[in-house]
Amino acid sequence: MIRRARSIVAFLAVGGALALGACVLAEPPTTLPTLPDLRPTIVRGSVVPTASAVLLTWPETFIVPVELIDPRATIVYATFVDFNAVANTGFDTQASSQYEESTTNGNIRLLRIPISVPSSDKCHLVEIVVAKNLNTSSATTAHAPLEPGGDIVSWFYNPSGDLDGCPSVDAGIMQGVDAGDGGDGGDGG
Repeated sequence: MIRRARSIVAFLAVGGALALGACVLAEPPTTLPTLPDLRPTIVRGSVVPTASAVLLTWPETFIVPVELIDPRATIVYATFVDFNAVANTGFDTQASSQYEESTTNGNIRLLRIPISVPSSDKCHLVEIVVAKNLNTSSATTAHAPLEPGGDIVSWFYNPSGDLDGCPSVDAGIMQGVDAGDGGDGGDGG
């Protein structure tokens, strides 16, 4: 009799556990939220050469680490030397960057960008714009990333080592870039 009672209790315990588990399994799965389309962001503290000092010599390549929400995303970039929105000049080159394991560490993509040395020894403003989308039909449109926006980093190059004669940076020029993300400003820092 006791053996039979234990069997019934064990049967009910197992049956109750299965019934409880069945309730959990019967719930439909939820869908994962979709991430918003976010802009690529330049990791300014890691650009090479540093953007916080006047360049005395022209680098072979500018190294720009870019943080991406999706490290497999394709991004585009454009380079500028002495960009002038009014004259629509200064657009140098544009290219795209696809995911490659050798240039991506986590969600950081490392761009190695050659820019032609300016022909004069005067002070020059060098800029690199990164984005998901750029309209490269003109210098002015290429300088203003399309939605969801982009980021920009800038350097001053002057073999004399000072900012005399350097072009100024107008915050109104950088459409599509948040005011707090506008690069390094006009003071070289």
